[in-house]
Amino acid sequence: MTAGALTAIHDALLAACLLGAWLVIGFYTVLTLAGFVYSLECRRARRRAPSCDDWPGVSLLVPAHNEEIVIAGTIDSLLHLDYPRDRMEIIIIEDSSSDRTRRAVEQMMVLDPRVKLVSIPPGLGGRGKSHALNAGLRHASHEIIAVYDADNAPDPASLRWLVAELVSDRRLAAVVGKVRTLNRGVNFLTRCINVEFIGFQWIVQAGRWRLFGLASLPGTNYVIRRDALERAGGWDTGAIADDAELTVRLSQDGYRIKFIPYAVTWEPEPQAWSVWLRQRLRWARGGTYVVRKFLPRLHRVRRRHLWLEVLHLLTIYHFFFVVLLVSDLILVGGLVIGLAAGPPTSPLLMLWGLAFSLFLLQLAVALAAEGENSPLNVLTAAAMYFTYCQLWVYICAKAHYLDVVRQEDLYWEKTVRAPYPVAGRS
Repeated sequence: MTAGALTAIHDALLAACLLGAWLVIGFYTVLTLAGFVYSLECRRARRRAPSCDDWPGVSLLVPAHNEEIVIAGTIDSLLHLDYPRDRMEIIIIEDSSSDRTRRAVEQMMVLDPRVKLVSIPPGLGGRGKSHALNAGLRHASHEIIAVYDADNAPDPASLRWLVAELVSDRRLAAVVGKVRTLNRGVNFLTRCINVEFIGFQWIVQAGRWRLFGLASLPGTNYVIRRDALERAGGWDTGAIADDAELTVRLSQDGYRIKFIPYAVTWEPEPQAWSVWLRQRLRWARGGTYVVRKFLPRLHRVRRRHLWLEVLHLLTIYHFFFVVLLVSDLILVGGLVIGLAAGPPTSPLLMLWGLAFSLFLLQLAVALAAEGENSPLNVLTAAAMYFTYCQLWVYICAKAHYLDVVRQEDLYWEKTVRAPYPVAGRS
């Protein structure tokens, strides 16, 4: 092959990668603008109190596997939800814990009869969150199900907001709220997680809802109709990203999921990089599982929401991985060319600089929507690109290696909690 042919192939590949990268950047820019518009609409909506002619009964499911550190604080927060006492039950699914989780729950049961315990015995439990939720669902008394993680502290009005929105529209299978980082000021990692969560919720969740009437289930802080959940077949026990998988199945059945950012829960996020890496590797492998499960079926389905959800997962766990690699190559290539030619003014470096500026602008807009656009958060967002975001390349690469090369079985791994109880919004 001649040198000219190699150059042509190189240029064609570079052009294709750049086009793909800028398609993602452009799409997320559109989502950012739509999300900001939605934030303005939500400011008006939250001025009114959540209302319902007759508040329906709600069963709150809380999976708990070795949650002794946080479970009492979470139950206390749930008991303080501003919801009619006789219309709410709190079901703690004690999933074969080896610590004193069960004892902590039993102590809370003495204080309030709304707290109920479902215990999965050793040998039958420890199979993941989906298995625990399905077990709890069998004991639920009500037609609306709410899901909270075992380390959550929801705002008192959050459940009312979620339920009021759900009952107002029969087309909705579920309504999801916003998750905030309780320990965001602890270290650089928790500040990055805080900025990431704000960005995801105000760009991806809010933007997609505003443009397409589409949002994804998070792992916590959502309500769902029992009939829609049972029609979909409950939670998939083979999925380690139960929320993403159930989102796709609900879309497949023609249901809608709405995001409302004024129903807020707070949770502590990983404070150690090793814990965070294991959590995100589970998310990446879980997302890949969903893509593998549903992508072959898309040619038989005409539902727009199903297509959009699967394409969203493809973008996050596959395409975004490639885009980050291309961006890094552009940066390095631009620096090499620029330094060789004198001042660093190569077109590749300028192209990377524009992409980085848009990345930072998108996060700045999301931070403004949340009211947290402080100089420290903006600087954190800038530093994230060179540190936190680059680890996504490693995470996705390892996930693909485990799934494709080694073909390891998926297994659910619990995130290690921060060593303090849930208390307050620091």
